[in-house]
Amino acid sequence: MISFGNPELTPEYTNSFGLNFLKTWNNHTLSLGSYYRPTTDVIQRVAWNENGVMYSTNENVAKSQSAGVELILKDKLWRVLDLTTTVNGYYYKLDGFNYVINNQVVSGQSDENFSWDARVLAALILPFDISVQATGNYRSRRVITQGYRKSNMGLDLGIRKSLFNKTITLAFNWRDVFNSHKHESYTGNDTFWRHQKNWRDPRVNFVVSWNFGNMNQKKKNRQEDNQQIEESESFGGYE
Repeated sequence: MISFGNPELTPEYTNSFGLNFLKTWNNHTLSLGSYYRPTTDVIQRVAWNENGVMYSTNENVAKSQSAGVELILKDKLWRVLDLTTTVNGYYYKLDGFNYVINNQVVSGQSDENFSWDARVLAALILPFDISVQATGNYRSRRVITQGYRKSNMGLDLGIRKSLFNKTITLAFNWRDVFNSHKHESYTGNDTFWRHQKNWRDPRVNFVVSWNFGNMNQKKKNRQEDNQQIEESESFGGYE
């Protein structure tokens, strides 16, 4: 496989139209929005087969349209748990295209589908300056250039502990706990067909942070110094 860039790319432009509704309570916030977004000169990756060799590059392929509804709900429960839930459902259409690249015809058919994705973020505050955060997300099957991408999901976890009046912070992060966040796509045209999978092994890291100095006091002193300079300049400068 040979991949290369495209210095002749032009920007893609989107006209976005939306209507939103927002409602707040003491411990809850509801946001409901609808949108319509037509885009021209959509930039996506295209591929083609030439004498048994696969080539790929980026192109301004065609026009696209998306229209959907997004729901965002924020909840604070029992003073220790914050939940943010986002659900987005939308219709997407990508027009077909036909290009000649390096004397080869590169084409893609028009395609459309209804997709949805969801994301839940939970933050839990525990005693002894311990906080736990979990983020889960899901994306349904969606249209891409010359094919489609299968649905995928994932879960990330994080634990944070503060010590010595928040001078030392310990953080443990575990990305893609179930090793399920895989990108699997099917692409093709008259000259090739490809099934591709991309993923990373679950990543775990441990971070120690040391916060030193009184940043708030330094900021306050800097503001006072600036104010004194301004007052001195207003009376003709320093003596």
